[in-house]
Amino acid sequence: MQTEYFADVLIAGGGTSGVSAAIGASQAGANVLLVERSAYLGGEGTNAGVGALCAVYTCGENPVKCVAGVCESVLEEMQRLSPASTETIISAAGNKNINFKPEYMKVALDNLMDRNNAKYFLHTNIIDVKRTGNVIESVTCIDDESRFTVHAKTFVDATGDANLAHMAGAKTLWGDERGQVMTATLPFRLCGVDITKDMSPSAVERAVKAGKDAGIPNLTRERGFILKISGSQEVIVLLPSVIPEGLNAEELTRMEKFTRSQALYYVDAFKRFMPGMENAELTMIGPSIGFRETRRLAGKYMLTAEDVLNRRKSPEGIARGGWKPEIHSSLNEAATYLDVPGASYYDIPLGCIQSVDTENLYGSGRMICADSQAMAASRVMGTCFATGHAAGVAAALQGETGHTDSESIRRELIRQGALI
Repeated sequence: MQTEYFADVLIAGGGTSGVSAAIGASQAGANVLLVERSAYLGGEGTNAGVGALCAVYTCGENPVKCVAGVCESVLEEMQRLSPASTETIISAAGNKNINFKPEYMKVALDNLMDRNNAKYFLHTNIIDVKRTGNVIESVTCIDDESRFTVHAKTFVDATGDANLAHMAGAKTLWGDERGQVMTATLPFRLCGVDITKDMSPSAVERAVKAGKDAGIPNLTRERGFILKISGSQEVIVLLPSVIPEGLNAEELTRMEKFTRSQALYYVDAFKRFMPGMENAELTMIGPSIGFRETRRLAGKYMLTAEDVLNRRKSPEGIARGGWKPEIHSSLNEAATYLDVPGASYYDIPLGCIQSVDTENLYGSGRMICADSQAMAASRVMGTCFATGHAAGVAAALQGETGHTDSESIRRELIRQGALI
């Protein structure tokens, strides 16, 4: 007989937005179950080895804090585990970011989920969704032993790729007006690096161009970021890239294989042509490719580039976004940045996390409803924490009362320490 579970809120995906949704919903009084297909929580922050938490502060000069709530609890827990697990820095682009060590984030997220009575299953894939009319009733999951069903009142899609929405038949979006999404990047790590040397994007470009001139193959992007880790000879490199054309197994395999092999050519170029890298050794690739943009939720409101660039405020706002559009559209060139006023944020309205055609479905993280340029600003990890927190609270309140509104959500988020 197939096992059945019952929850008020089912959350698909255990990245930063999914964890925020689970904790937010639990603190609002809901019985929560989160399912995650990986072996640990953290999403792109742990599974893709990103290592930099952006948009906790507004970008540019005179940064102000715009994300707190669950995000702040995670950072506090990481500091409790090890004071060296996070470091607030000014990046090469002049933004106030928080570098972090992914292995500590994994444990911190476990601890916070347990502390907030937010139940979660790892190594779990959703394989089917039962929908009646415009309402999701349950999901079917599979682990390494059997199938099981989870019934819930409301659902949060925090998969990053709108996988739950897609399986439920909810309307989704893909890419810009041409149907193209931004590049996906596979980070890799090097040790034995002399971090006192120039590791700027310009230094990266010089080394990559020298490598191309020397005949090293498969070097595409010439400018990219190298993230230093204070007190360490280890760095994180963000260069091997590919443009996704879909999310099926064949396409995902193609992208992983290509970027993995590409990383080795970049290592060769750095060791030969970048001062400070002469004795560098490759310590980790991935573990998996990191996506900037794939499927997104079609919501009741679409966040626009004008909203972001004008730092527009909304009485329906349930989260703050502090980043500017960072558009990675070329395999060969650096990202394009659209400037915004410093020390300012924009509001993300409730409609951005509400499915347009599925009554009890919310979306969070990089898959909220936004046009392609606005998504290039809202996709970063700090904002994912904020939209996930809001989605979890919204789902909990709807499950309790049968409906929800921005005023009630905002009131509960403020009670939980979020910045609204």
